[in-house]
Amino acid sequence: MSISRAVKPIALPLAGVLVSCAVVFHWLGWSALSSESNGACGGRYDPCPEGLTPVLILAFVFTFAGAFGVITAVAMNSGSLATRWTVSLVVVGLTGGVWPGVLGYEWLRGPHLDVAWEAPRDRPSSVRAVGDWMPGPSTLIRARNDGLFAYDTSDGTRRWSVPAPERRSVCTMSRTTPSAIGLVGLGRYEKPCDTVIAVDLSSGRTLWTKKISADDSVTRATDARLVGAGDTAVVLEHKAVVGLGLRDGAARWRSPLDRDCEALAVDATPERALVVEQCTSTDGENAKMRLSALDPRSGAWQWHSTLPTESKWKALFMLSADPIVVYVDEDDDRGTDAVISFDDKGRRQAVIPRSGPEDDLNFQVMPYGYSQPFDARPVFRSVVTKGLFITAVGPTDKDAPEDVAAYSLKDGRRVWKTSLGAAVAALTQDRAGELDLLAGGGVWRLDPATGEKHGRTPLRGAPAGDVLALHRVKSGRYVIVNSNGAEDTPPVFAVK
Repeated sequence: MSISRAVKPIALPLAGVLVSCAVVFHWLGWSALSSESNGACGGRYDPCPEGLTPVLILAFVFTFAGAFGVITAVAMNSGSLATRWTVSLVVVGLTGGVWPGVLGYEWLRGPHLDVAWEAPRDRPSSVRAVGDWMPGPSTLIRARNDGLFAYDTSDGTRRWSVPAPERRSVCTMSRTTPSAIGLVGLGRYEKPCDTVIAVDLSSGRTLWTKKISADDSVTRATDARLVGAGDTAVVLEHKAVVGLGLRDGAARWRSPLDRDCEALAVDATPERALVVEQCTSTDGENAKMRLSALDPRSGAWQWHSTLPTESKWKALFMLSADPIVVYVDEDDDRGTDAVISFDDKGRRQAVIPRSGPEDDLNFQVMPYGYSQPFDARPVFRSVVTKGLFITAVGPTDKDAPEDVAAYSLKDGRRVWKTSLGAAVAALTQDRAGELDLLAGGGVWRLDPATGEKHGRTPLRGAPAGDVLALHRVKSGRYVIVNSNGAEDTPPVFAVK
Protein backbone atom coordinates (compact mmCIF):
# COMPACT_ATOMS: atom_id res chain seq x y z
CA MET A 1 0.00 0.00 0.00
CA SER A 2 1.40 3.42 -0.96
CA ILE A 3 1.81 6.19 1.60
CA SER A 4 -0.72 8.38 -0.18
CA ARG A 5 -3.37 5.65 -0.01
CA ALA A 6 -2.68 5.18 3.73
CA VAL A 7 -2.90 8.90 4.42
CA LYS A 8 -6.04 9.58 2.38
CA PRO A 9 -8.61 8.22 4.90
CA ILE A 10 -7.20 10.24 7.79
CA ALA A 11 -6.18 13.41 5.95
CA LEU A 12 -9.61 15.02 6.13
CA PRO A 13 -10.17 14.33 9.89
CA LEU A 14 -6.65 15.58 10.69
CA ALA A 15 -7.28 18.74 8.72
CA GLY A 16 -10.53 19.17 10.62
CA VAL A 17 -8.68 18.82 13.93
CA LEU A 18 -6.27 21.59 12.91
CA VAL A 19 -9.13 23.88 11.93
CA SER A 20 -10.93 23.09 15.18
CA CYS A 21 -7.82 23.92 17.23
CA ALA A 22 -7.48 27.17 15.30
CA VAL A 23 -11.07 28.12 16.13
CA VAL A 24 -10.64 27.20 19.82
CA PHE A 25 -7.34 29.08 20.19
CA HIS A 26 -8.69 32.16 18.40
CA TRP A 27 -11.91 32.18 20.42
CA LEU A 28 -10.34 31.62 23.82
CA GLY A 29 -7.21 33.67 23.10
CA TRP A 30 -8.87 36.84 21.85
CA SER A 31 -11.57 36.57 24.51
CA ALA A 32 -8.85 36.38 27.17
CA LEU A 33 -7.02 39.35 25.66
CA SER A 34 -10.22 41.38 25.80
CA SER A 35 -11.23 40.39 29.34
CA GLU A 36 -7.77 40.29 30.95
CA SER A 37 -5.96 43.15 29.19
CA ASN A 38 -8.71 45.31 27.70
CA GLY A 39 -7.82 44.17 24.20
CA ALA A 40 -4.13 45.10 24.22
CA CYS A 41 -0.95 44.16 26.04
CA GLY A 42 2.80 44.28 25.83
CA GLY A 43 5.48 46.45 27.34
CA ARG A 44 7.19 46.76 30.71
CA TYR A 45 4.19 48.02 32.66
CA ASP A 46 1.47 46.11 30.81
CA PRO A 47 2.78 42.60 30.11
CA CYS A 48 0.58 40.14 28.27
CA PRO A 49 -1.31 37.64 30.44
CA GLU A 50 0.54 34.44 31.23
CA GLY A 51 0.75 32.05 28.25
CA LEU A 52 -1.40 34.21 25.97
CA THR A 53 1.34 35.06 23.46
CA PRO A 54 2.00 31.42 22.41
CA VAL A 55 -1.76 30.81 22.31
CA LEU A 56 -2.31 33.59 19.75
CA ILE A 57 0.76 32.58 17.72
CA LEU A 58 -0.46 28.98 17.56
CA ALA A 59 -3.95 30.18 16.64
CA PHE A 60 -2.56 31.58 13.39
CA VAL A 61 -0.30 28.56 12.86
CA PHE A 62 -3.32 26.24 13.18
CA THR A 63 -5.33 28.53 10.89
CA PHE A 64 -2.86 28.34 8.01
CA ALA A 65 -2.01 24.68 8.63
CA GLY A 66 -5.71 23.75 8.84
CA ALA A 67 -6.62 25.63 5.67
CA PHE A 68 -3.71 24.08 3.79
CA GLY A 69 -4.59 20.66 5.21
CA VAL A 70 -8.24 20.84 4.14
CA ILE A 71 -7.33 21.94 0.61
CA THR A 72 -4.67 19.23 0.31
CA ALA A 73 -6.91 16.51 1.78
CA VAL A 74 -9.81 17.37 -0.50
CA ALA A 75 -7.47 17.28 -3.50
CA MET A 76 -6.06 13.92 -2.42
CA ASN A 77 -9.53 12.41 -2.05
CA SER A 78 -11.01 14.03 -5.14
CA GLY A 79 -12.98 11.45 -7.04
CA SER A 80 -12.50 8.69 -4.46
CA LEU A 81 -15.02 9.85 -1.86
CA ALA A 82 -18.55 11.10 -2.21
CA THR A 83 -19.14 14.70 -1.20
CA ARG A 84 -21.20 13.71 1.83
CA TRP A 85 -18.39 11.50 3.08
CA THR A 86 -15.88 14.29 2.56
CA VAL A 87 -18.01 16.66 4.63
CA SER A 88 -18.62 13.99 7.27
CA LEU A 89 -14.90 13.32 7.74
CA VAL A 90 -14.14 17.03 8.09
CA VAL A 91 -16.95 17.39 10.66
CA VAL A 92 -15.55 14.43 12.60
CA GLY A 93 -12.18 16.15 12.73
CA LEU A 94 -13.71 19.47 13.72
CA THR A 95 -15.66 17.85 16.55
CA GLY A 96 -12.76 15.73 17.72
CA GLY A 97 -10.41 18.70 17.81
CA VAL A 98 -12.41 20.78 20.28
CA TRP A 99 -11.38 18.94 23.43
CA PRO A 100 -7.65 18.67 22.53
CA GLY A 101 -7.76 22.37 21.65
CA VAL A 102 -9.21 23.30 25.04
CA LEU A 103 -6.68 21.10 26.85
CA GLY A 104 -3.84 22.63 24.85
CA TYR A 105 -5.05 26.13 25.66
CA GLU A 106 -5.24 25.37 29.40
CA TRP A 107 -1.79 23.76 29.35
CA LEU A 108 -0.24 26.79 27.66
CA ARG A 109 -1.93 29.20 30.07
CA GLY A 110 -0.74 27.18 33.07
CA PRO A 111 -1.99 27.31 36.71
CA HIS A 112 -3.85 30.50 37.53
CA LEU A 113 -6.24 32.22 39.91
CA ASP A 114 -9.75 32.92 38.64
CA VAL A 115 -12.15 35.50 40.04
CA ALA A 116 -14.35 33.77 42.64
CA TRP A 117 -16.63 36.73 43.33
CA GLU A 118 -16.93 40.51 43.10
CA ALA A 119 -18.69 42.74 45.61
CA PRO A 120 -21.23 45.22 44.20
CA ARG A 121 -19.93 48.67 43.30
CA ASP A 122 -19.88 51.35 45.99
CA ARG A 123 -23.00 53.48 46.19
CA PRO A 124 -23.31 56.38 46.26
CA SER A 125 -20.41 56.91 43.88
CA SER A 126 -19.11 59.86 45.90
CA VAL A 127 -17.91 57.73 48.84
CA ARG A 128 -14.27 56.80 49.29
CA ALA A 129 -12.48 54.04 51.15
CA VAL A 130 -10.44 54.99 54.23
CA GLY A 131 -9.23 51.65 55.64
CA ASP A 132 -9.82 47.94 56.06
CA TRP A 133 -9.61 45.15 58.63
CA MET A 134 -9.47 41.38 58.34
CA PRO A 135 -9.99 40.09 61.90
CA GLY A 136 -10.27 36.48 60.71
CA PRO A 137 -10.31 34.41 57.52
CA SER A 138 -14.09 34.59 57.09
CA THR A 139 -14.70 38.36 57.21
CA LEU A 140 -13.23 41.40 55.45
CA ILE A 141 -14.28 44.85 56.69
CA ARG A 142 -13.81 47.78 54.31
CA ALA A 143 -14.24 51.19 55.87
CA ARG A 144 -15.56 54.09 53.85
CA ASN A 145 -15.98 57.67 54.96
CA ASP A 146 -19.69 56.89 55.44
CA GLY A 147 -19.30 53.76 57.59
CA LEU A 148 -18.12 50.15 57.89
CA PHE A 149 -19.09 47.35 55.50
CA ALA A 150 -18.33 43.67 56.19
CA TYR A 151 -18.05 41.02 53.47
CA ASP A 152 -18.15 37.24 53.71
CA THR A 153 -14.88 36.09 52.15
CA SER A 154 -16.45 32.86 50.87
CA ASP A 155 -18.94 34.47 48.48
CA GLY A 156 -18.72 38.25 48.82
CA THR A 157 -22.13 38.77 50.39
CA ARG A 158 -22.43 41.70 52.75
CA ARG A 159 -22.65 40.46 56.34
CA TRP A 160 -23.38 43.73 58.07
CA SER A 161 -22.84 47.47 57.91
CA VAL A 162 -22.44 50.27 60.45
CA PRO A 163 -23.39 53.59 58.84
CA ALA A 164 -21.81 56.78 60.12
CA PRO A 165 -24.28 59.26 61.66
CA GLU A 166 -25.55 62.07 59.45
CA ARG A 167 -22.85 64.63 58.56
CA ARG A 168 -20.17 62.59 60.32
CA SER A 169 -17.35 60.70 58.62
CA VAL A 170 -14.93 57.97 59.60
CA CYS A 171 -11.74 59.88 60.43
CA THR A 172 -9.53 57.29 62.12
CA MET A 173 -9.36 53.54 62.83
CA SER A 174 -7.38 51.28 65.14
CA ARG A 175 -4.51 49.46 63.46
CA THR A 176 -5.32 46.17 65.19
CA THR A 177 -8.55 44.49 66.31
CA PRO A 178 -7.97 42.66 69.64
CA SER A 179 -10.84 40.34 70.61
CA ALA A 180 -12.37 41.13 67.17
CA ILE A 181 -13.24 44.65 68.34
CA GLY A 182 -12.54 47.57 66.04
CA LEU A 183 -12.21 51.16 67.21
CA VAL A 184 -13.41 53.95 64.93
CA GLY A 185 -13.23 57.73 65.23
CA LEU A 186 -15.98 59.95 63.78
CA GLY A 187 -15.93 63.67 63.08
CA ARG A 188 -17.78 66.42 61.25
CA TYR A 189 -16.41 68.31 58.24
CA GLU A 190 -13.31 70.35 59.15
CA LYS A 191 -13.88 69.49 62.82
CA PRO A 192 -11.87 67.31 65.23
CA CYS A 193 -12.34 63.54 65.35
CA ASP A 194 -14.25 63.77 68.64
CA THR A 195 -16.39 60.61 68.81
CA VAL A 196 -15.13 57.07 69.37
CA ILE A 197 -17.18 53.94 68.74
CA ALA A 198 -16.27 50.31 69.41
CA VAL A 199 -17.69 47.70 67.03
CA ASP A 200 -17.95 43.93 67.49
CA LEU A 201 -16.56 42.83 64.13
CA SER A 202 -18.18 39.40 64.29
CA SER A 203 -21.71 40.85 64.31
CA GLY A 204 -21.44 44.54 63.46
CA ARG A 205 -22.94 45.52 66.80
CA THR A 206 -21.84 48.86 68.22
CA LEU A 207 -20.64 48.18 71.77
CA TRP A 208 -20.33 51.78 72.92
CA THR A 209 -20.02 55.38 71.77
CA LYS A 210 -18.05 58.04 73.63
CA LYS A 211 -17.27 61.72 73.14
CA ILE A 212 -13.64 62.71 73.70
CA SER A 213 -11.74 65.97 74.09
CA ALA A 214 -10.15 65.78 70.65
CA ASP A 215 -7.16 67.74 69.42
CA ASP A 216 -8.50 70.78 67.53
CA SER A 217 -5.53 70.75 65.16
CA VAL A 218 -6.49 67.35 63.70
CA THR A 219 -9.46 68.00 61.41
CA ARG A 220 -8.85 65.54 58.57
CA ALA A 221 -8.90 61.76 58.36
CA THR A 222 -5.67 60.38 59.79
CA ASP A 223 -4.30 57.21 61.31
CA ALA A 224 -3.01 56.11 64.73
CA ARG A 225 -5.28 58.21 66.95
CA LEU A 226 -6.61 55.19 68.88
CA VAL A 227 -5.71 51.55 69.41
CA GLY A 228 -6.74 48.46 71.34
CA ALA A 229 -4.23 47.26 73.96
CA GLY A 230 -5.39 44.09 75.70
CA ASP A 231 -8.75 44.99 77.23
CA THR A 232 -8.09 48.75 77.04
CA ALA A 233 -8.82 51.26 74.30
CA VAL A 234 -5.99 53.80 74.27
CA VAL A 235 -7.10 57.12 72.76
CA LEU A 236 -5.24 60.36 72.04
CA GLU A 237 -6.94 63.50 73.34
CA HIS A 238 -5.91 67.13 73.45
CA LYS A 239 -2.88 67.25 75.78
CA ALA A 240 -3.53 63.75 77.18
CA VAL A 241 -3.69 60.03 76.55
CA VAL A 242 -6.75 58.25 77.97
CA GLY A 243 -7.62 54.63 78.65
CA LEU A 244 -11.16 53.29 78.18
CA GLY A 245 -12.61 49.84 78.66
CA LEU A 246 -12.42 48.07 75.32
CA ARG A 247 -15.82 46.40 75.76
CA ASP A 248 -17.72 49.05 77.73
CA GLY A 249 -15.96 52.37 77.08
CA ALA A 250 -15.67 53.09 80.81
CA ALA A 251 -13.00 55.63 81.76
CA ARG A 252 -9.98 53.93 83.38
CA TRP A 253 -7.17 56.47 83.44
CA ARG A 254 -5.94 59.74 81.98
CA SER A 255 -2.25 60.54 81.50
CA PRO A 256 -1.54 64.23 80.81
CA LEU A 257 1.23 65.27 78.42
CA ASP A 258 3.88 67.83 79.23
CA ARG A 259 2.71 71.42 78.76
CA ASP A 260 4.38 72.06 75.38
CA CYS A 261 3.82 68.57 73.95
CA GLU A 262 1.17 67.08 71.68
CA ALA A 263 0.47 63.42 70.91
CA LEU A 264 0.85 62.56 67.22
CA ALA A 265 0.34 58.80 67.01
CA VAL A 266 -0.31 55.72 69.13
CA ASP A 267 0.19 51.98 68.73
CA ALA A 268 0.16 49.15 71.23
CA THR A 269 0.65 45.56 72.24
CA PRO A 270 -1.40 44.02 75.08
CA GLU A 271 1.41 44.95 77.52
CA ARG A 272 2.57 48.34 76.25
CA ALA A 273 1.17 51.43 74.55
CA LEU A 274 3.50 53.57 72.43
CA VAL A 275 2.95 57.28 71.85
CA VAL A 276 4.90 59.59 69.55
CA GLU A 277 4.94 63.15 70.92
CA GLN A 278 6.12 66.45 69.51
CA CYS A 279 7.29 69.04 72.02
CA THR A 280 7.69 72.63 70.85
CA SER A 281 9.65 75.46 72.43
CA THR A 282 7.71 78.40 73.86
CA ASP A 283 8.47 80.55 70.80
CA GLY A 284 7.26 77.74 68.51
CA GLU A 285 10.50 77.76 66.52
CA ASN A 286 12.10 74.51 67.66
CA ALA A 287 10.49 71.10 67.95
CA LYS A 288 11.62 67.80 69.37
CA MET A 289 9.95 64.45 68.89
CA ARG A 290 10.05 61.53 71.27
CA LEU A 291 8.68 58.01 71.55
CA SER A 292 7.07 57.23 74.91
CA ALA A 293 5.77 54.01 76.43
CA LEU A 294 3.05 53.61 79.03
CA ASP A 295 1.26 50.77 80.79
CA PRO A 296 -2.17 50.32 79.14
CA ARG A 297 -3.59 48.94 82.38
CA SER A 298 -2.74 51.95 84.53
CA GLY A 299 -1.61 54.72 82.20
CA ALA A 300 1.72 55.02 84.01
CA TRP A 301 4.58 56.27 81.84
CA GLN A 302 7.37 53.69 81.50
CA TRP A 303 10.05 55.42 79.43
CA HIS A 304 10.76 58.22 76.94
CA SER A 305 13.13 57.99 73.98
CA THR A 306 14.18 61.02 71.94
CA LEU A 307 13.82 60.75 68.16
CA PRO A 308 16.65 62.14 65.99
CA THR A 309 14.70 65.21 64.80
CA GLU A 310 15.12 68.97 65.20
CA SER A 311 12.18 70.33 63.19
CA LYS A 312 8.45 69.66 63.09
CA TRP A 313 7.11 66.42 61.71
CA LYS A 314 6.01 66.08 58.08
CA ALA A 315 5.10 62.39 57.94
CA LEU A 316 4.83 59.76 60.66
CA PHE A 317 3.76 56.11 60.62
CA MET A 318 3.67 53.48 63.34
CA LEU A 319 4.84 50.42 61.39
CA SER A 320 5.02 47.93 64.26
CA ALA A 321 4.53 47.83 68.02
CA ASP A 322 6.37 44.54 68.58
CA PRO A 323 9.15 44.98 67.67
CA ILE A 324 8.95 48.77 67.79
CA VAL A 325 9.33 50.32 64.33
CA VAL A 326 8.34 53.85 63.31
CA TYR A 327 8.82 55.98 60.22
CA VAL A 328 9.60 59.67 60.71
CA ASP A 329 10.04 62.43 58.15
CA GLU A 330 10.67 65.95 59.43
CA ASP A 331 10.29 69.35 57.74
CA ASP A 332 14.03 69.91 57.46
CA ASP A 333 15.10 68.55 54.05
CA ARG A 334 18.45 67.67 55.59
CA GLY A 335 16.83 66.11 58.62
CA THR A 336 15.60 62.63 59.46
CA ASP A 337 13.62 60.74 56.84
CA ALA A 338 13.98 57.14 57.96
CA VAL A 339 12.54 53.96 59.41
CA ILE A 340 13.76 53.62 63.01
CA SER A 341 13.67 50.57 65.28
CA PHE A 342 13.88 50.41 69.09
CA ASP A 343 14.32 47.70 71.67
CA ASP A 344 11.83 47.06 74.51
CA LYS A 345 13.50 49.70 76.70
CA GLY A 346 13.26 52.42 74.08
CA ARG A 347 16.91 52.27 73.04
CA ARG A 348 17.34 53.22 69.41
CA GLN A 349 18.73 50.46 67.20
CA ALA A 350 18.56 50.68 63.40
CA VAL A 351 18.05 53.84 61.36
CA ILE A 352 17.17 52.92 57.77
CA PRO A 353 17.08 55.99 55.47
CA ARG A 354 14.06 56.12 53.19
CA SER A 355 16.33 57.11 50.32
CA GLY A 356 19.56 55.14 50.30
CA PRO A 357 22.54 54.94 47.95
CA GLU A 358 20.81 52.36 45.73
CA ASP A 359 17.07 52.32 46.37
CA ASP A 360 14.20 54.16 47.98
CA LEU A 361 12.00 52.45 50.56
CA ASN A 362 8.59 52.45 48.92
CA PHE A 363 6.33 51.11 51.66
CA GLN A 364 3.51 53.64 51.47
CA VAL A 365 0.79 52.69 49.00
CA MET A 366 -0.11 55.73 46.88
CA PRO A 367 -2.72 54.92 44.20
CA TYR A 368 -2.57 56.55 40.80
CA GLY A 369 -5.18 58.73 39.10
CA TYR A 370 -8.08 59.96 41.17
CA SER A 371 -7.94 57.18 43.76
CA GLN A 372 -6.79 57.90 47.28
CA PRO A 373 -4.85 55.91 49.87
CA PHE A 374 -6.48 54.70 53.07
CA ASP A 375 -6.29 57.77 55.32
CA ALA A 376 -7.82 56.36 58.52
CA ARG A 377 -5.81 53.13 58.48
CA PRO A 378 -3.04 53.12 55.85
CA VAL A 379 -1.94 49.88 54.23
CA PHE A 380 1.79 49.47 53.75
CA ARG A 381 3.90 47.52 51.27
CA SER A 382 5.98 46.34 54.21
CA VAL A 383 6.19 43.59 56.82
CA VAL A 384 8.04 43.46 60.14
CA THR A 385 8.97 39.88 61.01
CA LYS A 386 11.77 37.93 62.69
CA GLY A 387 14.07 40.90 63.14
CA LEU A 388 13.60 42.19 59.59
CA PHE A 389 11.89 45.16 57.99
CA ILE A 390 10.75 43.91 54.57
CA THR A 391 9.49 46.45 52.06
CA ALA A 392 9.05 47.23 48.40
CA VAL A 393 12.02 49.21 47.07
CA GLY A 394 12.94 50.89 43.83
CA PRO A 395 15.02 53.68 42.33
CA THR A 396 13.48 57.14 42.15
CA ASP A 397 13.42 57.12 38.33
CA LYS A 398 10.73 54.41 38.23
CA ASP A 399 7.01 55.00 38.67
CA ALA A 400 6.53 51.98 40.94
CA PRO A 401 8.82 49.65 42.93
CA GLU A 402 9.70 46.36 41.26
CA ASP A 403 11.95 44.91 43.96
CA VAL A 404 11.57 43.74 47.55
CA ALA A 405 14.31 44.06 50.17
CA ALA A 406 14.81 43.10 53.81
CA TYR A 407 16.73 45.20 56.35
CA SER A 408 18.00 44.18 59.77
CA LEU A 409 16.26 45.86 62.69
CA LYS A 410 19.47 45.51 64.70
CA ASP A 411 21.85 47.52 62.52
CA GLY A 412 19.91 48.59 59.41
CA ARG A 413 22.00 46.61 56.91
CA ARG A 414 20.29 45.12 53.89
CA VAL A 415 19.96 41.35 54.31
CA TRP A 416 18.53 40.43 50.91
CA LYS A 417 16.95 41.89 47.80
CA THR A 418 14.72 40.17 45.24
CA SER A 419 13.67 41.57 41.88
CA LEU A 420 10.21 40.74 40.54
CA GLY A 421 10.46 42.65 37.26
CA ALA A 422 6.98 44.11 37.74
CA ALA A 423 5.37 46.80 39.87
CA VAL A 424 4.65 45.64 43.42
CA ALA A 425 1.05 46.59 44.21
CA ALA A 426 0.65 44.88 47.59
CA LEU A 427 2.77 43.04 50.15
CA THR A 428 1.60 41.08 53.16
CA GLN A 429 2.47 38.09 55.33
CA ASP A 430 0.13 35.15 55.63
CA ARG A 431 -0.58 33.13 58.76
CA ALA A 432 1.98 30.51 57.72
CA GLY A 433 4.71 33.15 57.72
CA GLU A 434 5.38 33.40 53.99
CA LEU A 435 5.25 36.67 52.07
CA ASP A 436 2.46 37.21 49.56
CA LEU A 437 2.98 39.88 46.91
CA LEU A 438 0.72 41.15 44.16
CA ALA A 439 2.91 42.16 41.22
CA GLY A 440 2.70 42.02 37.44
CA GLY A 441 -0.75 40.48 37.36
CA GLY A 442 0.13 37.58 39.64
CA VAL A 443 0.59 36.55 43.26
CA TRP A 444 4.17 35.78 44.27
CA ARG A 445 5.24 33.85 47.36
CA LEU A 446 8.60 34.61 48.98
CA ASP A 447 10.58 33.24 51.90
CA PRO A 448 10.88 36.14 54.40
CA ALA A 449 14.24 34.92 55.70
CA THR A 450 16.03 34.76 52.34
CA GLY A 451 13.80 36.43 49.74
CA GLU A 452 13.78 33.20 47.74
CA LYS A 453 10.85 32.97 45.33
CA HIS A 454 8.50 30.08 46.02
CA GLY A 455 6.40 30.53 42.91
CA ARG A 456 4.04 32.84 41.07
CA THR A 457 0.40 32.25 40.20
CA PRO A 458 -1.09 34.62 37.59
CA LEU A 459 -4.49 36.23 38.02
CA ARG A 460 -6.92 35.65 35.18
CA GLY A 461 -9.48 38.34 34.41
CA ALA A 462 -9.05 39.99 37.82
CA PRO A 463 -10.72 43.43 38.13
CA ALA A 464 -7.73 44.95 39.90
CA GLY A 465 -7.60 48.73 39.88
CA ASP A 466 -5.61 50.75 42.37
CA VAL A 467 -5.08 47.83 44.74
CA LEU A 468 -4.54 48.81 48.36
CA ALA A 469 -4.60 45.49 50.19
CA LEU A 470 -4.05 41.78 49.59
CA HIS A 471 -5.26 39.20 52.13
CA ARG A 472 -4.66 35.44 51.99
CA VAL A 473 -7.80 33.67 53.21
CA LYS A 474 -6.46 30.15 52.87
CA SER A 475 -4.17 28.20 50.56
CA GLY A 476 -4.81 29.29 46.99
CA ARG A 477 -7.49 31.86 47.86
CA TYR A 478 -7.04 35.63 48.24
CA VAL A 479 -9.19 38.68 48.87
CA ILE A 480 -8.10 41.91 47.16
CA VAL A 481 -9.25 45.39 48.17
CA ASN A 482 -9.40 48.25 45.65
CA SER A 483 -9.20 51.93 46.52
CA ASN A 484 -11.94 53.04 44.14
CA GLY A 485 -14.93 50.70 44.20
CA ALA A 486 -17.50 52.93 42.53
CA GLU A 487 -16.43 52.94 38.89
CA ASP A 488 -14.57 50.37 36.77
CA THR A 489 -13.49 48.04 39.57
CA PRO A 490 -15.31 46.48 42.55
CA PRO A 491 -14.47 47.53 46.11
CA VAL A 492 -13.53 43.96 47.04
CA PHE A 493 -13.09 40.73 45.07
CA ALA A 494 -11.68 37.26 45.63
CA VAL A 495 -9.58 34.95 43.48
CA LYS A 496 -8.94 31.24 43.81
